[in-house]
Amino acid sequence: MTIDAAIDVTGAATHNAIRDAARRHHRFYVGMALACAATVFSGFAQSFYLRSPALPPLAPRAIAHGIGMTCWVLLFLVQTILAATGRIRLHRWLGLAGAALAVLIVVSGVPLALSGARRGIFAGDSIAFLFVILVDLLAFSVFSAAGILMRRRKETHRAFMLLAMVSLLPPAISRWPIAVTHPVVIPAVVLAFVAAIVVRDRLVLNRFHAVSAWGGLALAVSLPLRLLVSQTATWHALARWVVR
Repeated sequence: MTIDAAIDVTGAATHNAIRDAARRHHRFYVGMALACAATVFSGFAQSFYLRSPALPPLAPRAIAHGIGMTCWVLLFLVQTILAATGRIRLHRWLGLAGAALAVLIVVSGVPLALSGARRGIFAGDSIAFLFVILVDLLAFSVFSAAGILMRRRKETHRAFMLLAMVSLLPPAISRWPIAVTHPVVIPAVVLAFVAAIVVRDRLVLNRFHAVSAWGGLALAVSLPLRLLVSQTATWHALARWVVR
């Protein structure tokens, strides 16, 4: 074999390896987007998507928030598919809609959470659950804003946006029947999503991506901490003053 032929073979092998890695990469993100969508739908099916007509009607702002959340989940799935199929121009254009939706989710989510705590509609201790929801919205705000700012750095952008999506899952998971009786399911499922991100980085990138590792760690650590803080007398006193 000549030197030129050897170079061609090596180059072809390298190209195939890069192509296969890209395919695994895109399959992972599309799969995670589908898993997140399934989690959200299953959690809010009875209270929103398949709500019984016999139940009291939802307030308009609750409907608006639900529609905004649904659009975000669907847009996240569409964005992963567009990236996987190489339609980057449309992906970037829809990113503008994603930024607007992120703002809508936070702006509508905070007053809705306060109203829910005031009326005591959350499962268990509504005042304690309010803290959990507010931390979810804070995490989503930080991750999505960082993802938008880092949109030109592909891996960093993808990691931040996926963490932003995962940070919105606890309210949906908490509505699973098994989670109602066994609350430990909520952090366990979120940790499973985080672990999948970190393991994927190690297998595909041969390293732990800083955003996935540190962002995932922050999200994981916040789960037990928010539960502890939400039970304190200080938080209950502050939250009762705020919701009044």
